[in-house]
Amino acid sequence: MVQPTSPPKPASTSYPPHKQLSPSSHAQPHPPIFILSSPLAQAYAHIHPLLLLSCFALSFCALVDDPVSTLLGSLAPLALMQGIYVIVCLPAATGGGSAGDGGLGKGRNVSGGGSGKTGAKKRLGGGKIIPALLSITLPVILGTPFLSICLILFGAPFTTNLPATILCAAHMSILAGTSLIYVHGTDGAVWQEIWGISRAIDAVWGATVGVGLGAWFGAVPIPLDWDRPWQTYPITIITGTYIGYVLGYIVGRTPLLYGKRIQFTAPEEENAEDGVIDENVNEGMVGSRAEKKK
Repeated sequence: MVQPTSPPKPASTSYPPHKQLSPSSHAQPHPPIFILSSPLAQAYAHIHPLLLLSCFALSFCALVDDPVSTLLGSLAPLALMQGIYVIVCLPAATGGGSAGDGGLGKGRNVSGGGSGKTGAKKRLGGGKIIPALLSITLPVILGTPFLSICLILFGAPFTTNLPATILCAAHMSILAGTSLIYVHGTDGAVWQEIWGISRAIDAVWGATVGVGLGAWFGAVPIPLDWDRPWQTYPITIITGTYIGYVLGYIVGRTPLLYGKRIQFTAPEEENAEDGVIDENVNEGMVGSRAEKKK
C-alpha cells in the first residue's frame, strides 16, 4: 500500500540562528546635522571658524612665551564662542535624542510652552541655553581627563608639564565635544556611530575628526631639531587642534562630502539573505530525496 506523501514544506523565511538580523540592522542610519536656515545662523556659520582662528592667531605670541597662562586665560572665551555657535547655528537635541531628523530629538515636547515674549523666553532657555551649558560642561568634566590620559599615553610629559597637558586637553574637549553633545544629546545609537567612525559627515562630525587629526599632525614638529621657540610642548599640538577644527568644519560642509559615510563592513541584510537562500535549497534537496525513497 502506497502511503500518501505529504506536500513539500513551503520555503522557510526564517533566518538561521547564526544569521538572525538584529533590530538595529533594520534601523535607518541617522542623517547628518544641518546648519539652521535662519539668516543669522547662516552668516555666523561662516564667521565662527574665522573668529576662532583670528583669536588664536592674536594670542599665539603670548602662547609661545607662556603656554599655561595663555591657555588658561583663553579657555573661557573659547567656551563662550562655542556656546554662541551652537545656540545660533545648530539644532538642539532634547529628551536624550539626536537633532539630526529636522532638529527634533526623541521625546521632544512639541506642545506650546507659552505665547508671545514669555513663550519665546521659555523656549530659548529650555531648548537652547540649558543644552548649551551642558554641552560645554560635560566635555570639560569628562573629556579633559580622558584626553589628558591619551596625550600622556602618546608621549606627553607626565611629571613636568602636567598643567599644560590638562589645559591642552580642555581646549580639545571644548572644540570637539561641545557641538556633538549639543546636537546628539545622549542618543546611544548616534554615539555608537561616532565611536565606530561611521557617522555621516557634516560640519559637527568633520570638526571633531579635524581636532583629532590636527593634534596628531601638530605633534610632528616637536622632536625636530629646528630649535624654534614655538616647537615646545604643547604649542604645536594646540595649533594643529585649532587648524584641524576649522579645516574639518569646512570640509564637512562641502557638498562633495556632506552626508557621506565610511563603510568598514558589508551590510548585514545581504549576508542574511544569502543564508536564507542556502537554507531553502538544502530543505528542498532533503525533501526530494525522502520522496524518492518512499
